[in-house]
Amino acid sequence: MSTVDETLPLPPAPASLPPAGFPLLASVAPLVAAGLIWMITGSAFALIFAVLSPIIAVASMFDSKRSGGKRRRTESAAHAEALALLRTVITDRQSRWRDEAWQHTPSARNIVRGCAAAARWRQTDATLVALGVGPAPSGIRLGGASAPNEHRELREWASTVTGAPVVVDLTSGLGIVGPMPLAAGVARAVLVQLCFALPPTDLGVAIATDAQATDWDWAAQLPQAVVTPRRLTLLLRTVTSVQPLGGEPDRGRLLLAVATRLEDLPPGCGTVVRIAGPTRAQIIRAPNRAPPLDFCPELLAQAEAIDFAVALTEQARAAGMARESGALPTTLTLAELLEDGTDAPAITGGTAPPSLDCPIGVGRDGPVHVDLVRSGPHAVVGGTTGSGKSELLTTWVAALAATYSPGQVNFLLVDFKGGAAFQPLARLPHCVGLITDLDAATATRALASLGAELRYRERTLSSAGARDVTDVRLTHPLPRLVIVVDEFATMLGLFPELHALFVDIAARGRSLGVHLILCTQRPAGVVRDALLANCSLRLSLRVNNRADSQAVIGTDAAAELAPNQPGRCLIATETGEPVLCQVATTRELDIAGLAAAPMSAPPVLSAAGGFVPRRPWLDALPPVVTAADLASAEAAASGFPLGLLDEPERQRYRVFSYDPEIDGHLLVIGGAGSGKSALLHTLAEAVAGAAESHTGIYLVTADVESAWDALARLSTSVETGQQTAASPRLVLFDDFDSVCARWQPEHRLAAVDLLVGLLRDGPAAGVHVVAAVQRHTSVVPGLAALCQSSLLLKLPSVQEHLAAGGQSASYTAALPPGGGVWRGLRVQLLAPVGALAVPAATTLDTESDALPNSLPTGGPLLIVSSSPTSAATRLRTVLGVPVLELAGTSGPAASALLVSGEAGQTDAAGQLIVVGDAETWQTHWTLLARLRGPTANNTAASLVFDRCSLSDFRLISHRRELPPPLAPGRGRVWVLHPNGEVTRAILPD
Repeated sequence: MSTVDETLPLPPAPASLPPAGFPLLASVAPLVAAGLIWMITGSAFALIFAVLSPIIAVASMFDSKRSGGKRRRTESAAHAEALALLRTVITDRQSRWRDEAWQHTPSARNIVRGCAAAARWRQTDATLVALGVGPAPSGIRLGGASAPNEHRELREWASTVTGAPVVVDLTSGLGIVGPMPLAAGVARAVLVQLCFALPPTDLGVAIATDAQATDWDWAAQLPQAVVTPRRLTLLLRTVTSVQPLGGEPDRGRLLLAVATRLEDLPPGCGTVVRIAGPTRAQIIRAPNRAPPLDFCPELLAQAEAIDFAVALTEQARAAGMARESGALPTTLTLAELLEDGTDAPAITGGTAPPSLDCPIGVGRDGPVHVDLVRSGPHAVVGGTTGSGKSELLTTWVAALAATYSPGQVNFLLVDFKGGAAFQPLARLPHCVGLITDLDAATATRALASLGAELRYRERTLSSAGARDVTDVRLTHPLPRLVIVVDEFATMLGLFPELHALFVDIAARGRSLGVHLILCTQRPAGVVRDALLANCSLRLSLRVNNRADSQAVIGTDAAAELAPNQPGRCLIATETGEPVLCQVATTRELDIAGLAAAPMSAPPVLSAAGGFVPRRPWLDALPPVVTAADLASAEAAASGFPLGLLDEPERQRYRVFSYDPEIDGHLLVIGGAGSGKSALLHTLAEAVAGAAESHTGIYLVTADVESAWDALARLSTSVETGQQTAASPRLVLFDDFDSVCARWQPEHRLAAVDLLVGLLRDGPAAGVHVVAAVQRHTSVVPGLAALCQSSLLLKLPSVQEHLAAGGQSASYTAALPPGGGVWRGLRVQLLAPVGALAVPAATTLDTESDALPNSLPTGGPLLIVSSSPTSAATRLRTVLGVPVLELAGTSGPAASALLVSGEAGQTDAAGQLIVVGDAETWQTHWTLLARLRGPTANNTAASLVFDRCSLSDFRLISHRRELPPPLAPGRGRVWVLHPNGEVTRAILPD
């Protein structure tokens, strides 16, 4: 709407008052009169009249000023009243202009609310649209002022209308720049206004978006969406990345472009709007507007636009201007497709249906159906990036789920793009697995699980004497299994061994009810002929070259599909020419509705009715295994349960158990934090808690003393045949290699010999060993060969894993604690509950726990110490008894000591204690020999070795056998008793 120039006169301003003059005559007249009277009468009293002169002058000045102020106030009041009347006139004319402008270009908000129905499909100035609310020139000028700057604010206010529609003409092209949600909201408002102004017979809307833009899906529901010869064609373009979009629009074509950056706008945008925020926008370029214009943009939500499009389509249909028959839509939702009343195939409730017919889109002759059974049994889908492959797969799966029950068809979804496309489909009760981004271990499990599914179906058919999954003789009906693979070429490039599996499925899938839908960007040269031969159903969206089109549908047509129409698809079967259709789109809301709604006829079997689809895909073991997990798995024949075994080739988990009588000695290899100690405690608890078990156990911690004592005691009992019913039958060594590393070389060699003897001779005596080590090293030569079984837990590197006897394919760097490999199978051990406490029924063979807390009493103590003075001082302080130091004792003193020792004389405490180092005792060897012999009271002396080496022990004791090792830092000493036995004792601190 153009403005009408109008000039309104300004009321004249009040005249300014002249300055008040001095009343000269009034002041002089009394003076003259007084002088004349004085001259005539000669009376001095006549001069009093001269005083009236200044009084009359001042009074005259104040009277003049009062009269002028009164007149000024009267004129100002009249002027203000005239200005108020002028403002009222201006406000009224601005209001009328604003209302007429909004009626001429109604806002999108009023349109969608139905407030402007009378103006629908007007023809006058149809390309004018309102971008929002802002200032507009009113065309009102104020005249009659004597000065140019007089009433400047009033002039500016009168010349501008606030709250007016900011109108632009689309004929010059409109570009909207800003954050995509805001820019798209403004563009939706513009499109709603344009489609409201022009009927479908005069306007066509063509949508040209890149692959990432989905803001214009709703526009396909407009009656103007199909591009046929019209008076005007609106080209919608959404740009989210820099790309060429062609030149300026042709004559008769409008351009509406949306971009996030100014430089991304295509040529032909004469008007450019920048959106800075929900309430801030600016026209930065316009054909007829030089300075930028700030305004508040009008944003329209997508839901409001969808409601408008649906309502406008109904109005167009009622007016006989609906979409032409035979034209393909640009977009179509699955909900609309299913509402068209298409007949579902005849199926029975509890068995596999004879077909998998379902609608996936609309062609020129109506809905397009595909049947994976009758046209397949397998399908190949081709299409380049952005052509709509993932949307096609989603719609196909959702349409099958809407047509058939979970008891008739199941889906296994494989997505090598992270699973984002298929994630909503995982909520369907039909979905039995979603696999994303396989690694080497998962690929191996895929081979095993799917191979097991084929064998299971073969056994089921064979046992029932059925020829296929539709046979009524099946006592346990098999639903059809549809395996959908997105990015099939990517999967084969990473795991080529999977190709043989899919060839096998393609060859045997028809009778077994297993169907493949394989999707890839480049089918040529990727899907081999052995696989393509069984894929009779071919679907191709737009591809980049003719070779790919030929590889899928046998013609070049797929390479000629328009790049700006995602979802356009050619469907080829063996019975006819390829059929062009527009694939329906599926929203997450539609999938959620399918997942939540109970299945109705014809699908009569539902998950809500108690049906749980059998899963052909076995999930990986959980990182934490509990007793409840073991209860739900297949139990082992015998042994003590320790965890879960993964058997994907049998589609099951089995309880991992250890039976010493069957499995023999067990070697557990694992790094720090891998779960070795937890395993030993779990095994100890299982043995202690088994009521029928008569197996006593030693749980030997990583301690140099307890490990040695257990080895020595068990080896002696095994060698001498002194095993009894109460003797331990299972010995558990924790971190045995760590213990070996802390032993002295001679103790280490002796302990290894003891362990080797126990491993060799133990089974005959009913004794078995479980040894846990951190790595497979040469500390215990031949340890792995002497253990009949081995369990590999997590190791720091693949090299150590290989050195321990594992395979490179079974190594997983991210293995959770308790995870490992048992005889080629993945195992997850039971997670410990609480702290690792020793079971009460566990027998602990720790000789050191039975040691006395003090030195032997009743006879002399001859202490050999590497620090005799320190030892003597400590004994005196702690025991409070005299201690004789041998150092410096010679001649008469030594003789007296000898005499006292022979006579059995002792100190006041009743015990003779002599301290010396090894060298001093060796010097007094005669004294040592006499003191060690029986005294007069038949009490022989005990030798105590404090912080002495093996050489010192052997030098003084004259014994070659090894004493038991001592734990460092505990104050432990060797005690050589008079009977020749060597034990440990604690030297008081």
